[in-house]
Order: sequence, then structure tokens, then C-alpha cells
Amino acid sequence: MSETPLSAFLRARRLGLLPADAGLATGPRRRTPGLRREEVAVRAGISADYYARLEQGRQRLPTGAVLDGIAAALLLTEPERTYLHGLARLRTAPTAADTDGPPTVDATATALLASLDRSPAFVTGPRFDLLAWNPYAAALMAGPASRPALERNLLWQVFCCPYGSAESANHAPTGSIGADLVAGLRAQHADRPDDRELAALVALLCARSPQFAALWARHRAAPPRQGRLALHHPDLDTEILDYTVLGLPGAGRHLFVYLPTSGVRERDPFRRLREGPAARPAARR
Repeated sequence: MSETPLSAFLRARRLGLLPADAGLATGPRRRTPGLRREEVAVRAGISADYYARLEQGRQRLPTGAVLDGIAAALLLTEPERTYLHGLARLRTAPTAADTDGPPTVDATATALLASLDRSPAFVTGPRFDLLAWNPYAAALMAGPASRPALERNLLWQVFCCPYGSAESANHAPTGSIGADLVAGLRAQHADRPDDRELAALVALLCARSPQFAALWARHRAAPPRQGRLALHHPDLDTEILDYTVLGLPGAGRHLFVYLPTSGVRERDPFRRLREGPAARPAARR
């Protein structure tokens, strides 16, 4: 049988888990990275043959207890355990949430954006599409309203936009905005295997960014969280911004707010964003 989302996840997480992390000895006879299938099966309390069928996509509908055992064996976090359960019950028929057209932003979220008049802020949808933003965010992201639909996306901004894509700190395997966004994308789509827009976005980003492709292949899953963004922007008087993420009503809605780091808040690093290109220092001749 062909690889399934569940089997791909299990294989990636097994190969990404260090034997030492699972309390197993390493030695010269261990030829492959990660754990062996038999080792995962023993830790999960199931037969090696049953686990092999799961990882090969030949076993249907594992029970919740089996999934919990595998989650413990692979040292999954709670969001990843939830994601694993979601993969095991993947649906194939689209729901209204998939077919009702582009998501919208309600009046409360719009008013909240308008009230954040000192920092860049924006609302994203389930695929981290940019749904609404305040003027600071529009300036920081080089006018998302004028960009093609696939580029009106926070992942595109981090992995493909020149302002942020060149910064390796944004794409570190753990603790980076890139890793968190990729994990968030997986976490929000465990039960949507037929999401064509998601498939198109992933294909675009994998083709444009080896860093995104590498993070996507790790099969991490977790909700987005606060962190730091590194970028070079001509109208920004800092190269590091803190950001925070708030959940909003509606499936997959989040509010992102960028804030100056504590060392530069007094300098008002967003001043030139407010004043526009005219505030840039004149180029030397």
C-alpha cells in the first residue's frame, strides 16, 4: 500500500528520536538513525508486526489505547498526541468549513486590530493566510493587499520574503518562528487530507524554500506560540522583534502582534513604518 499521512508521521518521528532519549544504548551495530520498529513496538506494548503494518500503511483503525501507547513510545507532546489521533481518523469527504469560500474576520477582531495602533498586528486563518492587518503590518510586510493570494501568507513572509527568509534564526529546527508555524500548520490540518489549498501552499513553499521543506518533513505538530522574528527591513529600526499569538473565535484564527524587544522599545523602532519611505536616511552619493 502507498504511504498514508499516519504512516509518514510514524516513520518520521521514529527516525527523528535519538535512542538515548528513549533510554536505549547506542553502539556500532546501529546502522540507521532513530529507533528501530521493534523498539517502538516494545515501548508501545504492541507486536512488532502490528507496528510495522501501521508504519507501512497496511493497518486500519488502530484503537485509542494503541495510539496512546505509540505516543508514549515516541515521546510525543500532548499536541502531537492529539495530532496522531487526528491522523488515525482522517476523513475523506470535505465539510462546509472546506467549501464555504475564503474565511472572514468578524467585527470584534477588526476593532481589535484598529485598537493596536502602536505595533504591527494581523489576523491569520487556518493556513496562516493573512486575513486582516493594521497599517503597521501592511508596511512591515510590503503591502500584502497587492500580492498574489499564495503570497498573502505568514509562512511565505517567513520563508520566501527577502526581509525574513535570509535569516537562519527564523528556520532553526526548534524554537524558531519557522518551526513553530510549520508545526502549527500540521496541527490545524490533521483531519483535512483533501485540502487542495493546503497542498498547493505546501508545494509552493517546498519548491521555494529548502528550509521549509526540511521542517515540513520533520512532522512536528503544535499550536503556534510566542517567539522572536529576525529580519532586515529598510523602515524598521531593529533587527529582532518579539511576537505574541492569541487565539480568536473561529477555526484556526489567530492574532499575531509584533513588539520591540526590551532593549529597543524606548527608541520607537516603528517610527519609520508610520512615516513611510520618506523617513529613510538619504543615501550617500
